[in-house]
Amino acid sequence: MWVLTYPSEGQYDRRTVMGEVSEFARRLRTFGSGVTFPYWYSPELHPGGHGWHVNFFISFRLPHAKVEALWDHGFVWVTDFASTMSGPKGEPLGLCRTTRDGYRRAAHYGCKYAQKDWSPEHVGAQNHRYEIAQGFAPKKIAQWVQDPLEAEAIVYDLVPGEQRRYLQRWDSNNEPEWLRPPIRTWRW
Repeated sequence: MWVLTYPSEGQYDRRTVMGEVSEFARRLRTFGSGVTFPYWYSPELHPGGHGWHVNFFISFRLPHAKVEALWDHGFVWVTDFASTMSGPKGEPLGLCRTTRDGYRRAAHYGCKYAQKDWSPEHVGAQNHRYEIAQGFAPKKIAQWVQDPLEAEAIVYDLVPGEQRRYLQRWDSNNEPEWLRPPIRTWRW
């Protein structure tokens, strides 16, 4: 995960930030001879009033100086979730046994930011809370089910055996403040 920042005066125009990050992604592809690769990023308005910064996720290593030169708008931080023993804010993570565990750890961390405030006042009308590389969007699977047990069986078939330990379930019926139609989610 690369954190792309702006100088001390900050950048407060979200549209400008998204354009500059999009241009950064295009320049990053030239580093790989134009070969496309998956990435995703999520902008965050710094709670301390320093404007926007962006969490940018890729699945391979690059030299810090190269990324800093490609970004060219401020400082960049990097966290390799597969090899570091602590997270970006110093939280203890422990040792990853596989690269896949590192990817899972990074995705979990990144999702925290992608699910933050989705209100139009925060992200703007018709804007996204995160962006992904073209051609790498997840495929949506939708299916009507008769009851929760049928849904659980479908998810069980979709998730490979060794990954079922990561399966997390959420049910709106367990949320007393939920005032919308009921929903259940599974993620892994």
